[in-house]
Order: sequence, then structure tokens, then C-alpha cells
Amino acid sequence: MKGVGDYARVGAAIAVAGALAGCGGPAGSVAESDSAATKFGNLLAFNSTSAPPAPAQGGPVIDCPIAQIEPGASAVRVGGEAASSVRYQIAIGQVARDCALVNGQLVVRVGVETRTVLGPAGSAGSYSAPLTVAIRRTGDEKVLASKTYRVGGVVSGAGAAIHSFVADPMSVPYINEKAADDYEIVLAMGQSAGGGRRR
Repeated sequence: MKGVGDYARVGAAIAVAGALAGCGGPAGSVAESDSAATKFGNLLAFNSTSAPPAPAQGGPVIDCPIAQIEPGASAVRVGGEAASSVRYQIAIGQVARDCALVNGQLVVRVGVETRTVLGPAGSAGSYSAPLTVAIRRTGDEKVLASKTYRVGGVVSGAGAAIHSFVADPMSVPYINEKAADDYEIVLAMGQSAGGGRRR
């Protein structure tokens, strides 16, 4: 599988065409109008907060699948049931994605910002939680590609920190340029995406 840098050129045309998106809500599809999300999307595609000029497009402009957060899986909270006993919480923040047609396959990359907040019972340190990134077919809701990662990081005495993460590229069969009609990207904190189905 190619690395992030290998997809900068193919990501350029797609991202400039609006294939990157941001998310700040607890569930559902991502929004596409937030300027911070645009900068994060550019960072995913170009390693820069601003996009370079769009190159001449030799392939299809792909309607990249929408990123969804599984209901009830936008965050992980660690500690007791009482608010005073919460140690930390890690939640999904901005989300960006880009798509490319590579060797007859739809290759999807997803970038996620997570926010770690210390609770009353927490202290400075390094914290992590599982995040599953999956591609699900919309017709029958079958998960075709999925991988779980540990996300989070160091939180100082300030009590909150934002960390960025880029998942490995995932490949699914390419049907046509309207990939958003055929697939959806699913994110889930603390569990596998797609109704507990894990690949």
C-alpha cells in the first residue's frame, strides 16, 4: 500500500474539487463548509494548510463517500459513572477524506483529529483509545475494509489536547465516479465500525 506522500498528486485534484470534508458533530455525515476542516483536509492531501494549484485532471472526478460517525461512538470516556470520577475523554473532531482511482480500485484515505480532555480525576499524561475506520457498502451495509487504530496522545497540565491521525489507505472496487452512492466511510470510537463487524 502506498504511503501518504504518494497520494499528494492524485489528492490535489480531488481535494480542490471539494472531496475533503470536516466534522465537529457527534454523529452523522460531515459538514463541508468549515474553514478549519478545509485546512485539515489540505494537510491530509498536501502536507500544507493551503492547496497548490489544481493540476490538469486526466481521470474521473470522484464523488468521495461521506464520512459517518456511528451513533453512540463519537467518544470514549474513562472513569466512574459520577462526573467527578472521569479521568479523560477522547472524542472525534475534524474529519477529512480524499479518493483516487488507482489500478482500477477506489482508494480512500481518511484523516481524523481527536480531542482529548482530562476529567476531574485525570492528570497530565499519555492517553489513547481505539478508533475504527471502515468503508461500508450502502446497498447491503457490508463492511468491505476496516482497521482499528490507537488514537490520542499526550495531554499536559492544561487539560486538553488535539491530535491528528491519518489512516492507512483503504481500497474497494471502483464502480463509477459517484462513489458516495455506493459506499460510506464509518468511524467509531471504542468499538468496531459497522455494527460490531470487524475485519
